Amino acid sequence: MIMVALGLGTKRHWHIFIAIIAGAIVGAWWPYNALHPSFAHQTFDIIGQVFIRLIAMLAIPLIISSLTIGISSLGDGRQLGKIGGKTLFLFLLGMFIASGIAAAVGYYTQPGLRFPHELIVGSGITPLLSGDIKPIEGFKDLLLNHLIPQNPFGSLAQRDLVPVIVFTVIFGAALGSIGDTARPVVAFFEAVFAATMKVVDWVMIFAVLGIFSLTFTAVSHEGIQLLTHMLPFMGAVVFALLMMILVVYPIALFVLARVNFMDLYRAISEAILVGFGTASSSATLPVTLACMERRGGVSNRIASFVLPAGVSMNMNGTTMFEVISVMFLAQLYGIPLPMQTIFTIMLLAIMASIGAAGVPSAGMITMSLILNGIGGFRPEQVAAGLSLLWAVDRILDMCRTTLNVMDDCVVAVIVAAGEGELNRELLSAGESWDEVI
Repeated sequence: MIMVALGLGTKRHWHIFIAIIAGAIVGAWWPYNALHPSFAHQTFDIIGQVFIRLIAMLAIPLIISSLTIGISSLGDGRQLGKIGGKTLFLFLLGMFIASGIAAAVGYYTQPGLRFPHELIVGSGITPLLSGDIKPIEGFKDLLLNHLIPQNPFGSLAQRDLVPVIVFTVIFGAALGSIGDTARPVVAFFEAVFAATMKVVDWVMIFAVLGIFSLTFTAVSHEGIQLLTHMLPFMGAVVFALLMMILVVYPIALFVLARVNFMDLYRAISEAILVGFGTASSSATLPVTLACMERRGGVSNRIASFVLPAGVSMNMNGTTMFEVISVMFLAQLYGIPLPMQTIFTIMLLAIMASIGAAGVPSAGMITMSLILNGIGGFRPEQVAAGLSLLWAVDRILDMCRTTLNVMDDCVVAVIVAAGEGELNRELLSAGESWDEVI
């Protein structure tokens, strides 16, 4: 109501945008004091975390129900293989392009050479201990531990989404192959999906306050001095992300789907802003699904398959961040980066991104695997370097999550266009769109 009184209209995505800006301004003006945290800082931190938890709790029922509905609606295995193969190809192609752009940006901008070396240690940020870094698993361990579920319910309890998705895809394919016998089960999941989306509508009433709190907390915790020294690195990451958003995606949409990228970006504006505010593609999934079906013109059959799969497998923003971050640390410590090493970093970043959860700072956790995998870093260098990255991770996490959300939508539109399931009139309708949040 306050936003309406100020003349900002009734569109909630504008309210969210104002909340992000206001949270950043207030957070910069009122920095966090770790020794004497104010009641307001603690309160807004709690509000932000509650908001993330409310929408994150919907991710698993939404993924399971939407995937089950989408896969079962594909019918025979040939349709599933066709759409699944096309989706997986676009995911991998996008990550290869993203890693290549990131490697080029990191190589030519060399942000690690611009950072004062004396500030690496003693920056005041708690380092990630080297003992917390796990070695990269071999293909066998990756396949058995993180792809093929021995107990899908155990994976569900641990929020390990990849094996849950594998089981759901197999289960949904089985439902699609048994015809009308599966109708009661599919109807159950349709009811779960509808009820979950209704809860999304309720939770998003608190989106403005929740995202203001998240942005305020993030900015107030970072500190200005360290941010200033990290600007070259942050600028390199943001520039690489913008290359995907303003160059790669517009070309891909026009060539592969004959879609104007601005139509899609307007259609998913709410998902973009929620993704930016929450820094979680999993938490944003309900809004992303609503945007794509109610505004983007993508059929439920395609959206309910591509988008949940993208949340767990398609992380272009995370890939770019990890490539530039590893190159930044290598430049910082004077570690040589021949083309073979850069290519290894690209491949490891793609593998690590595929396994990254769609939750805040997941890219930081998986990036430690890359540092350990390429070698050349001493444990204390890894700890101090990751300390620097943690200091600015929240802001960059918001940016790369935005790209992750957009990339899933781009792939969904391309797949839907190829299958003849894209409502182009709805996508370009603009003002006649239904309200999403």
